Amino acid sequence: MEAGPPPDQVLGYARLLTRRVADALGGRLRAAYLHGSAVLGGWRPDRSDVDLLLLAEDGITRPEVSAMAAVLVADQPECPARRGLECSVVTAGQAARPRPPWPFLLHAADLPGGHRRRIIYDDDRNGDRDLLMHYTVCRAAGWPVHGPAPGALIGRVPRPVILRYLADELGWGVEHATEEYPVLNACRALIFLADGRIVSKVAGGRMAAERGLGPPAVIRRALGRQQGHAPPQPAAADALDFIRATAAALRSAAAGPADR
Repeated sequence: MEAGPPPDQVLGYARLLTRRVADALGGRLRAAYLHGSAVLGGWRPDRSDVDLLLLAEDGITRPEVSAMAAVLVADQPECPARRGLECSVVTAGQAARPRPPWPFLLHAADLPGGHRRRIIYDDDRNGDRDLLMHYTVCRAAGWPVHGPAPGALIGRVPRPVILRYLADELGWGVEHATEEYPVLNACRALIFLADGRIVSKVAGGRMAAERGLGPPAVIRRALGRQQGHAPPQPAAADALDFIRATAAALRSAAAGPADR
């Protein structure tokens, strides 16, 4: 799918941050891609974060990684998202050949309240499974803040791996989030299962409702809560049935013929 232009305030913030990281690396930053709701649609400053994936050259040294971290934790212009920044830095080789355990150089994320930024290094080489979806979203819709189109540098994650991840994410959403999060993720997972498209939560909900892929009342309720028209609530029984059925369908498809 084609990536739409991100909101101006998000793109401006990402460009400034990317320039500072590139300066710290002395030209060894290969690319920077905006992903998440800023490019998929449905971005809201009161509910979203700024998702950024940075690709550094292979062979980058620990002092250079530390220099990037220093830039990322330094005082920055106010992030345009209430939930702050979510930034991952990987090497070009890690992005070109995405595979378990999904290694990275560092993650930078704003803690609740946006007043402090946390840096996590992959020193133990445990990796981060969430990167497989960051790579997938970037290939489908990532906005190049710096460098070539994402498909030129980021390798393809196999479809069964994505389907298993989406099923697991639904379980996480039931345990840790309010109803709209796993319901709308179930909707967009069904769109991916049907035709391989990566869409936002809101678009996924609307498309699933139009196609009759889920219970209309549950989807309408989730869309209303996602858009702030009703207060968030834990998942009700009818929502849980839909989420669990979707997870089962994803796992069944992942166990079938390898890829298409």
